[in-house]
Amino acid sequence: MMRTLEEIRRTPVLQLTDEEIALLDPESQEWARRCKAQHAREVACPGHEPEATGTREMARRGYHPARCKHCGKDMTIDSGD
Repeated sequence: MMRTLEEIRRTPVLQLTDEEIALLDPESQEWARRCKAQHAREVACPGHEPEATGTREMARRGYHPARCKHCGKDMTIDSGD
């Protein structure tokens, strides 16, 4: 049984089928496809290795922005003030 458009909109994006994504507006379709592609890269990653993207000043304040150097997964750590 096919879900209604409202049910599709309330469903987490990684649980949508390609047919359901095709029913969304073009902007939402693009976003959903990007999310699914990023998820596939993260799942296929050989091992998450952080690559720092912040400054020394950021690190001194406890904020350590980083991304995996293989798949791009956000690995930011914010220890707070």
